[in-house]
Amino acid sequence: MELNKDQLKKLFELASMEYKLKNEAILPNDISEALIEIEKKLHTFQTDSKTTTFGDKKVLIVDDLELSIYQLNQMLKKIGIVPVITRKKDDALAEFAKVVFDCIIVDLFLPDSKDGFEVISQAAKFRRERNQNLKIMVISGTDDRSLIEYCYELGADIYVPKGPNWHNEILKYFSHVFQRKSNDAFTKLPQEHANIVAYSVKKFNDNAICNELIKDINSEVYAERNNVILDMQEVTLFDMEFTRIFTDIYKTCATNGGLLVLVNPPQKVKDALANAYLEGVIPLASSMEGAMRLIKNKIRISRLN
Repeated sequence: MELNKDQLKKLFELASMEYKLKNEAILPNDISEALIEIEKKLHTFQTDSKTTTFGDKKVLIVDDLELSIYQLNQMLKKIGIVPVITRKKDDALAEFAKVVFDCIIVDLFLPDSKDGFEVISQAAKFRRERNQNLKIMVISGTDDRSLIEYCYELGADIYVPKGPNWHNEILKYFSHVFQRKSNDAFTKLPQEHANIVAYSVKKFNDNAICNELIKDINSEVYAERNNVILDMQEVTLFDMEFTRIFTDIYKTCATNGGLLVLVNPPQKVKDALANAYLEGVIPLASSMEGAMRLIKNKIRISRLN
C-alpha cells in the first residue's frame, strides 16, 4: 500500500510524532516508526493488568531497523511478552544496568557488527556477574560463518538467521527454554508429535487461568504446533462466561491450519458450546487416541488437497 504526503502526515499525528518528510520522499522506516507509536498507545488502553504474561519473562530487543522492531514487538505480544526496545548499544547497556532480563534479542549489525559484538559480550558479562540464566539470542541476515562463530564464542546461546521462518524459530526457542510450570488448573502433557500439543485441564472459572492457557497455546501454535487437544475429563470447575476461551483457541488453530479437539468434556461444557453455536464446529472425542485420529485424518485430507 502506498501513502501520499497527507496520509503520512495524519499517520504521524495519530502517533503524536513530529512530521518530517526527508527529501520529499516517504521512507518505509517513517511509516514503521509511526505504527510502533500507535501500537504503544493502543496497548496502553487494551492491556489488562491481570493478564498473565509468558512466565513474566523480561525481554530486551536491541535493533536499529524499525521494521524488525515492529515485527518482533507484535510477535512477542501475541505470546504475552511486552519487550523493552532499544536501538543503540549504549541504550541497551543502560537497560541492563537497571533491569535483570531473561532474554536479549540483539541484531548483530547496529548498524556495524562491532556494536553488536559489544552488546553480546557485555550481556554475557552481566550473566556471569549476576549468576543469572540470561538467554542471548542473535538475529541477522548474514551467513558469514566466522561472524556467527564469534557470536557463540562471546556467549550467544542461539543465532537465528533472518530467513523466511525466522519468527517461528524465535517462538520455538522461547517455547523450549521458557516452558511454563504446571499449575492446578492445567498441565501440558508429553507429546511426541511435532505439530500437536495437549493439555489436561481442570478449571475454567477464572480470568487469569483462561488468559494463561490461551497465551500458552498461542506460543505453541505460533511455533507450528497448531493442533490442540484439551483433555477435560477432570474438569471440576467451569463457568459459562468463559466459553469464549474455546472460540479464541478454535480461531487460533483454524487460522494456522490446525484443529482444536476436546476430550470428554463435561455436560456443562457441551451446553456452553451449544449456546455459543459451536456444537459440531469443535470436534469432541472420548479419548486421547480418538482425538489423535481426528487430527491425523485432517492432516491427511489437507495433504491430499
